[in-house]
Amino acid sequence: MFSKKNIKSIPIEETPHSTGSRKMIAGKPDVSSPYFEAFTYGYLPANEKWELHQHEDIVEICIVIKGVGVVRDQQKNEEIFESGDRFIFQANTFHEIENTSKDIAEFYFIRLKSR
Repeated sequence: MFSKKNIKSIPIEETPHSTGSRKMIAGKPDVSSPYFEAFTYGYLPANEKWELHQHEDIVEICIVIKGVGVVRDQQKNEEIFESGDRFIFQANTFHEIENTSKDIAEFYFIRLKSR
């Protein structure tokens, strides 16, 4: 069995962060794996950031679709990002994503339980 949905029909919703929005492309109810958490498409407004946060026992894979900015961790390490870059945040790793451009930055996020 499979399921089909056009992502254009998925509503945009708020994120748990103070800014930005997302489309929940697939969530726990859509997938039978006990390790799957979510597959989302995120929107981060110009000159905004998703503040330092972590995902408890969740590995997060981030793919930059559009935009430029900076990713930082709790130790103040930082990397500049641009379209096409991929980041992996291991479970419980504090990180923040800042959009330094004048346009909305867009990302795919895949979240998997680490145990």
